[in-house]
Amino acid sequence: MKAMVYLQVAVSLALAFQSHAWMNGGDFSKQFEECTGVYNKPSDVNALSMGGYERQCTDLLIPLDSSHQRIGNFTDDQMGYIKSLVRKSFMEMLNNMGNRIKRTTKSVWRVREEIKARNGAPFQRYAEAVRRLKKSGEYDVIAQIHITVVPTAHFGPNFLRWHRLYLFILETALGCPIPYWDSSEDYVMKKPQDSVVWSPKYFGNGYGPVVTGPFANFQTPIGPLFRKINADGSLMDRYAIIKYVLSKRRVGDVSSPTAKPISNMEGYHNNMHAWINGLMANLAYSAYDPVFFCLHSMIDNVYEIFRRQQVKAGIDPATDFVKTGQKGQSPGDLSKINGFINRYGQSHKLALQVQYQPLSQCPVCHGSKDKYCDNYRGVCVSRAAAPHTNAMEGILIADLMAKKSGLAEGAFGDAFPIFSRDPRTRGDPVQPVMEKKYKY
Repeated sequence: MKAMVYLQVAVSLALAFQSHAWMNGGDFSKQFEECTGVYNKPSDVNALSMGGYERQCTDLLIPLDSSHQRIGNFTDDQMGYIKSLVRKSFMEMLNNMGNRIKRTTKSVWRVREEIKARNGAPFQRYAEAVRRLKKSGEYDVIAQIHITVVPTAHFGPNFLRWHRLYLFILETALGCPIPYWDSSEDYVMKKPQDSVVWSPKYFGNGYGPVVTGPFANFQTPIGPLFRKINADGSLMDRYAIIKYVLSKRRVGDVSSPTAKPISNMEGYHNNMHAWINGLMANLAYSAYDPVFFCLHSMIDNVYEIFRRQQVKAGIDPATDFVKTGQKGQSPGDLSKINGFINRYGQSHKLALQVQYQPLSQCPVCHGSKDKYCDNYRGVCVSRAAAPHTNAMEGILIADLMAKKSGLAEGAFGDAFPIFSRDPRTRGDPVQPVMEKKYKY
């Protein structure tokens, strides 16, 4: 037993000297193998079990002091849960990088499809997993993380990489991929608010408290989950993304504060939050609506396409950093997802764990009954759902809920600032927003 303790101390000291490498994005697969080799010698009668030594070694590799400071108002159990997700995510990355411990090869299971692909099968699987986490309270723990990172995960170059980490953590908890919502298929509709995604099959109703669909009657810290679609902002315009975002080659060209607004990925994202409105319009609390993660899966999909184009241009996406004086936005700063630093969201290690189904193309349009090919324009278009019979009532109730909760007066922080506005929107957000004014 004493020998085991001495080995643990020796490994701890060795890894302590290597902690600076982690903070600079170092590759820890070799150190992990060395650690597990120490703990799992067949001749050692005190050897830990497979799960035991993996847990011991990942805990040693994760910087314990600075990265495990308490964030937000989490309880000890909630902090432990977040740490367990980081440990599990970290283990997956190391195992898939080809270390010699497992001696097995697993294919990537995080294949993110469009929500309407296969007639909605990817979304139904996601929704069932979200409901399971919601029932246990674990979904709310993950959503709460977003409240703590408004200034460090938004308005700067950390936006894309931090939310990539965030998606990865929820996906680890769910045990299934997070499908992406390509809202450009709704944008090209005559009335985007009539899309099938706002039906019980997908997101549920878009006006007022959510009482249909898989997220019906979800409760949040602000009260019942509610929406007010088509209030402000805009859904995604694929043409604009291709022309103004994917034509760029540096992260600084598509990120705040250095990007022009027409090329700013965070701006396109903000517009979508404002379009859904209700709780989704609020910077801090929007993650309590599960639509949040489908929206961000699409943003991350565009980011991945951008990264692949960087590689073709001879640019390493993992080191394409933007210098910033913003607190918490530098590559080496802590992500507030305990155990990860910001630059890990930009790493190849993380990118290799996820694959995306290509965006829909005519004439197939993912073979879904819920979208069709508009041959004249050459685009895939979402099908319309049954007409909203209580839209006006839902709009009025959404406003009352926002006022009663204090959301409308800013009691829960600011709304997402919008960068542009679809003229088809009503212009009646539940919370006043700041519109970015720029000269292009």
